[in-house]
Amino acid sequence: MPAESGHVAGLLYDGILSPGDWYAALDALRGELGASVFHFFTLDHASGAVLQSVDNQASCEMNERKLREYEAHFIASDIRMGILNHLPVGSVMLDHEHITARTMSRNAFYCDYLGTSGFRHTLGAQIRNNGATSDFLGFLRTTDRRTYGVQDKALMDRLMGDLSRATRLRMQAGELSARAALGLAALQTLPQAVFVVDGQRRIHHANAAGERLLSQPGALSTRHGVLRCPEPAEQERLAALVQAACTSPPAGGALLVGGAVRHVVSVLPLRGSHACASLRQMPMVLVAVAAPGDALHLSAAQLADLLGLSLTEARLVRMLATGKTVKDFATLEATSWHTARTHLKNALRKTGCHRQAELVQLVRALLTA
Repeated sequence: MPAESGHVAGLLYDGILSPGDWYAALDALRGELGASVFHFFTLDHASGAVLQSVDNQASCEMNERKLREYEAHFIASDIRMGILNHLPVGSVMLDHEHITARTMSRNAFYCDYLGTSGFRHTLGAQIRNNGATSDFLGFLRTTDRRTYGVQDKALMDRLMGDLSRATRLRMQAGELSARAALGLAALQTLPQAVFVVDGQRRIHHANAAGERLLSQPGALSTRHGVLRCPEPAEQERLAALVQAACTSPPAGGALLVGGAVRHVVSVLPLRGSHACASLRQMPMVLVAVAAPGDALHLSAAQLADLLGLSLTEARLVRMLATGKTVKDFATLEATSWHTARTHLKNALRKTGCHRQAELVQLVRALLTA
């Protein structure tokens, strides 16, 4: 791979988790192509709306309002988008190879939008299409520049594999980040103290109740970011439980800690599919702390947010945690036993549990001490 292609490819992969590097990669590619503007955007198939976009309008002469206007009003009627949607994903489009000069001179978009902004020539591609959304990348040259040619297309073809992979990974990383943010937001609503820790008990997240617990002498404390118990024997037991939750197959457990006021500490494995664990790519553990007998009445909606379930699935697992059966749920919901079993299977898959007993243990630890 030529040096300029390798430099851009490296920035693309750096940009998977870094918006600044993603911008730098696309801007470097713009420079290699001799373009004035780059525009990368994600389009929702159902609504036709642009979900997110990256461009360099701030550093060129194009008014930002023009690009936002394009995203809001002109995409649906853009003749170039029709061509891209009919080409295979990853194919490079040079507009003059598909649109004649005569058509451009009479097309409202070319005349009234591109022409008035001083632009004419387009190189574009549909980078990703997962059936629900697509990512598009386009480069514009001004009217006084030549059209894109063979060398420009060859450069894009060389980079298309890296561009497609990096785009896909960037989308997946964004989804994981959003899921993790939602999961952590759900933890904040819990009335009991909750910590997300790794195998060495390093705290990666503590909710508001957890922060309050650590600020008071008693059940648990932290030293150098590591969750600790007040007594050596309790400390060893907690360490063993956390390690067990990180091994394969993982196992949960509980212990009593504290002095005059005892607390129940529940240790639960967070499967790799859980929002709070998936982004970190390492075994993570949920540590929930409450005083014995505390009634922690989580609503089905809170449970759904926390575990990534539908409301129906959350109502089912909540009933199971109180000792009811799948048949009881089916009767209460006026649905078939088969449908209720399907909800249970979905809940098991979403929480990463293999057996109903594991799911019940997890939910009971969240509902009550």
